[in-house]
Amino acid sequence: MTLIALNADVLVTMDAQRREIPDGALVADGPAVQWVGATADLPPQYRSMIDAGTAQVIDMHGRVVIPGLVNTHHHMYQSLTRAVPAAQDAELFSWLTNLYMLWSHLTPEMIGISTKTAMAELMLSGCTTTSDHLYLYPNGSR
Repeated sequence: MTLIALNADVLVTMDAQRREIPDGALVADGPAVQWVGATADLPPQYRSMIDAGTAQVIDMHGRVVIPGLVNTHHHMYQSLTRAVPAAQDAELFSWLTNLYMLWSHLTPEMIGISTKTAMAELMLSGCTTTSDHLYLYPNGSR
């Protein structure tokens, strides 16, 4: 179904002109953005879809719309151990020394849970694309 977001306080395009459109609107069909502009300039074919109820419409009033953020370097399994007191505020070598022993006990279930946790946190922060650098495979993890 076509998604039409209307009335965004600001719609940030990140196009070549770096446009920031007040009272912005966006039309997406699946993963592809079909149109962006001011809500008042929404083309007639999309207004017809709204009137016919054939589009999902979201009122973005009070919100800023930005393109999805891209995270090119993540270690999702580390989401399980980020609050270990001995590793807090540590320099790299001390941090690794404190955590590698914990990581050696990770199980496939822990890797799965940490991945779901990290992906949920990324989505909540606006990240839509990531790359996980899983380089530890303890206890049958893949």
